[in-house]
Amino acid sequence: MENDITYIGTEDNTSTNSNPETNSVQKTEKFKTNTYSKEVSQFIAKTKNNKKYIKIVIIMIVIILVVVFKPITFLKDKLNEKREYYAQLNEANSNFYHIDSLSYSFGVDYYKNCKKTMMIPADGFITCQYDLSHKGIDIACEVYQDSVFAAANGYVYSTGYNEKYGNEITIEHEINGIKIYTYYANLSNILVTPGQYVYQNQVIGNEGGSPVRKSNVADFEGHHVHFEVRKSPKQGTGLNPNIFIVY
Repeated sequence: MENDITYIGTEDNTSTNSNPETNSVQKTEKFKTNTYSKEVSQFIAKTKNNKKYIKIVIIMIVIILVVVFKPITFLKDKLNEKREYYAQLNEANSNFYHIDSLSYSFGVDYYKNCKKTMMIPADGFITCQYDLSHKGIDIACEVYQDSVFAAANGYVYSTGYNEKYGNEITIEHEINGIKIYTYYANLSNILVTPGQYVYQNQVIGNEGGSPVRKSNVADFEGHHVHFEVRKSPKQGTGLNPNIFIVY
């Protein structure tokens, strides 16, 4: 009977607590877990620090770029240039449609005593008018290589050849005490010399064409004479010829 007795309510804990190998494995796993957590924490901390350093570096680069290159000032200057260009363009266009008006920003008031004192330098048709980018008029003669005349009395300032405008003549005039210059280009022939005195309506050359590809070959299909009235002999100082010409 003694062998048939069953004990109820007791547990055999020797399998979990008394095995030293199991306890060692559990401790090792806990150590690995703790070590991994520390490494992750350290990595996160380093990442945060790196982000801070990166932000600081980016801010420093931006400050250096702003101080050295001044992008805001550069953009303002570009914007002002555009505004000035369009303002001049509007003024030039306004003057084109109101050629009797002398109150625009090219200094024409100074030349008001020269108004309507010149003659058109060729017999033909105006094929291109004056504007901000084309500071003169183009006159196509009815007959190719027809005569070109001096617009007013004056001395021949210079003659020569220009890669853009071909054969050219510049004449210096003094009209009512005002010094002014006329410029004739795209000529097939030059008939005057520097220093020579010429009279209004005197033949000074012949109409021709624009140079092609920086050569001496003329564009005969687009034959014309290019005429400017200038403040000075320099290119880019052209005034509206319509103010000075008597048509």
